[in-house]
Amino acid sequence: MSHLHLELSASHDALVEKLGEICDLRTKKDIVENALMLLGWAASEAAKGLSIAAVDEKRKLYREVTTPALQNARIKAELLAKAGAVEPALPPAGLE
Repeated sequence: MSHLHLELSASHDALVEKLGEICDLRTKKDIVENALMLLGWAASEAAKGLSIAAVDEKRKLYREVTTPALQNARIKAELLAKAGAVEPALPPAGLE
C-alpha cells in the first residue's frame, strides 16, 4: 500500500468535493481511485490510436476528449511503433 499526499488549490479541492457528490463517492480515496482507473483506460485506448469521446447517439454527435496526458500516450505509442519497440500494457485497473 502506498500513501499519496496532494496539495490542491481551493478550486480543485471544491471540484473533488463536487465529484464525490455527483458520483456518490464517500472518500477522496474513492475519487482518486476512480479517476486513476478512468485515466488508465483512456491512456491505454489513446495509445492504441483510438479517440476518447462523449457520444450523443440520438443526434449522432460526438465530442472528443483530449488532454495533454492522452496526447502524450498517443504520441509515445506512435514513436515506439515507428522504432519497433513495444510499450508494456497498463495493468488492469480496479481488479485487485
